[in-house]
Amino acid sequence: MRIEYLEVTNYRNYSRQSIEPGEGLNIFVGENAQGKSNLLESIYVLATTKSTRAARDSELIQFGESAANIKSRVGRIKEIDLVIELDVSLSEKKSAKLNGSKHTRMAEVVGQVNAVMFDSGDLETIRGEPSVRRRFLDLEISQTSPRYVHSLAAYRKILEQRNYLLKEIRDRRAPTGSLATLAAWDQQLANYGSQLIDRRRSFLSRLTVIASEAHSRLSEGRDELDIRYLPSFKIDDYPNTDAVRNEFLRQIALAANDEKARGTTLIGPQRDDVAFDVSQRDSKLYGSQGQQRTVALAVKLAERQLIEEVVGEPPILLLDDVLSDLDDLRRRHLFETIAKTGSQTFVTCTNLRAFPESILSGAKIWNVVNGAAVIAESR
Repeated sequence: MRIEYLEVTNYRNYSRQSIEPGEGLNIFVGENAQGKSNLLESIYVLATTKSTRAARDSELIQFGESAANIKSRVGRIKEIDLVIELDVSLSEKKSAKLNGSKHTRMAEVVGQVNAVMFDSGDLETIRGEPSVRRRFLDLEISQTSPRYVHSLAAYRKILEQRNYLLKEIRDRRAPTGSLATLAAWDQQLANYGSQLIDRRRSFLSRLTVIASEAHSRLSEGRDELDIRYLPSFKIDDYPNTDAVRNEFLRQIALAANDEKARGTTLIGPQRDDVAFDVSQRDSKLYGSQGQQRTVALAVKLAERQLIEEVVGEPPILLLDDVLSDLDDLRRRHLFETIAKTGSQTFVTCTNLRAFPESILSGAKIWNVVNGAAVIAESR
């Protein structure tokens, strides 16, 4: 899978920019705040319909404009080639076109393009709040599982309704029959929630194996990585979705009085967490910034491989400011790993000094200045 052509209009600090990337390594070089990261972000937005950096879609629109557009021609191995276009507007619902056919349900768009992105926010996946790690799980699993996208959307709607009813019960404003209604929400919450939990468990189990191998390469075996899934209730003894669902219902029953008193749902995937242990120590608490960045990189490289295993072709790899806080050893192993992946790769940097000449000779390089990317002269 590769981007053959990319065009952004009124996107971030770009009025209009088009590029034709190379099949292998593509490098955007320039000073900070010039727009390098925005180009990588636009590709990730095409893949997931969401940004890793923007709290609201309106932040993607260039200041003073009412709408932004991203358009790309994507070559695919397993599926027919795709022309994908995404429109973000201040006044209308976000929409996309897939080979000319318009879609307003973003669940139909997610997964048409597969991309894995590393940026500064990924350090927060390691050291930030649990909500950041849950978002990481949702974004990455959604790229390869339409069923997960559906279950996640359904679960969020049910959770919102259930929490509203719990608040009404707490405040003694609930209508007659509210307990029967709550029981119905319990069944649906456990149904969709167990699907999310079981899929997260499966994803993290496979991710752990691949990420620990990648981490060992990046650190030359000096550190050992283990990823632990921390759901809101113990699931080790429940081998499948039905068993998890039954335990989910049992836990809801145990928490019923507390939930009514507090007016919120205390059990479920909205309270999950993930721990990244390096040599049996939680890297969130004990890891240096360099170690945390190495963990984040290993996880991203593992995600890339996982997506390739599922969809049958390499996803696009987006590495934003990837060289910061990495020593020469980790940089060398990273370049070697990237070269073997077969993924079309996009990298941002402020200069080219960290790249070996052997890497640069096969790369396509753009100089980025003030929202304009200009192809550099061949090396």
